[in-house]
Amino acid sequence: MARLLVVDDDPDIRRLLEVIFTRHEVVALGSAREALEYLRGQTPDLVILDVMMPEMDGLALLNRIRRVKRLKEVPVIVLTGGGQEFLEPARMLGADLFLEKPLSGKKLNDAVEALLSRKGYLLPGGEVVERIEEVKPYLCRALPSEEEFRRIWKRMASREAFLRSLLVKGWTEGLLRRILPGPYDLYDLLGHLAYGWPLKTRRERAEACPPSPLLEGYLEEGLLSEELDLLADCLYA
Repeated sequence: MARLLVVDDDPDIRRLLEVIFTRHEVVALGSAREALEYLRGQTPDLVILDVMMPEMDGLALLNRIRRVKRLKEVPVIVLTGGGQEFLEPARMLGADLFLEKPLSGKKLNDAVEALLSRKGYLLPGGEVVERIEEVKPYLCRALPSEEEFRRIWKRMASREAFLRSLLVKGWTEGLLRRILPGPYDLYDLLGHLAYGWPLKTRRERAEACPPSPLLEGYLEEGLLSEELDLLADCLYA
């Protein structure tokens, strides 16, 4: 049994979530202020936040939660009926999952169980897959063709626009690196997961290029986008 904190100003939603999560202890509160008071002395196993609430909204509450060291690793699911415009702010503030209302109890329950157990892979939209190979069809829906992906990545402006579009769709760099940890360039992570490329480490990529002072910054992941552009034709050939 886990302890779930539900924060939603709609009493019907709170009662519904208490019914859905009968196998867990549910602390259901009606405002962000009540939640902050509760969190002063308690550490729940998972938090479910509504976005649209009076006085303090769910995103402001999420920001406060992530600023507390004790609560940084607590999984947070953001629920909203307000649309996709809240997705990117929620991701940037540290939400583990963003779901739009209405949604099925099964989908929400599966998402909660995946976050609590940390088994399998919880994907944008709440899908849970058990094997890394199952990630591919979901990720491919968010990506262009393989050749278009190669072209996009070689220039800063198109690469940054592409990464923003992925973020809006829920495919954050943090999620991709949790799926496949290791010293890999994001280019290789995406290529492997979506197109089946063999994985190369950052060092393997760098060693294939002529010596350059910029390569040390690349290996330390400290390059500016403009500097990465200078190496792109070599690194991503």
